Amino acid sequence: MAEQVYSPEELRFFEKILLEKLEKANHELHVLEKVLSRQEAGLEVAGKPFEENAEVIETENVGQLAERQQKFIKQIELAIQRIKNGTYGICVLTGKVIDKERLKVVPHTMYAVDAKLNAKK
Repeated sequence: MAEQVYSPEELRFFEKILLEKLEKANHELHVLEKVLSRQEAGLEVAGKPFEENAEVIETENVGQLAERQQKFIKQIELAIQRIKNGTYGICVLTGKVIDKERLKVVPHTMYAVDAKLNAKK
């Protein structure tokens, strides 16, 4: 097990933020799924081709939002797991400590700022 870089109090602080984000993200996903199921049901009874096309595009957009939300939820769940296994706050690319201020803004991140910027190049 890796050496923990943050104190138990700090880890509880980040876990609380992550759990709040997880609850909110799950709620938003649930709303998107309800909208998506209503739209798909509406497409089955839609009559005019032009309207169908607009509704299909809207349904695809909501579907993409739901998919992104699912990925976000997975990232949060993985961050909570990293807290539990003692690897939270350590960059997966560099092995360096991720700055606490960065974790406050993006608590589910696995990357230090410099690693993230270098990865984009």
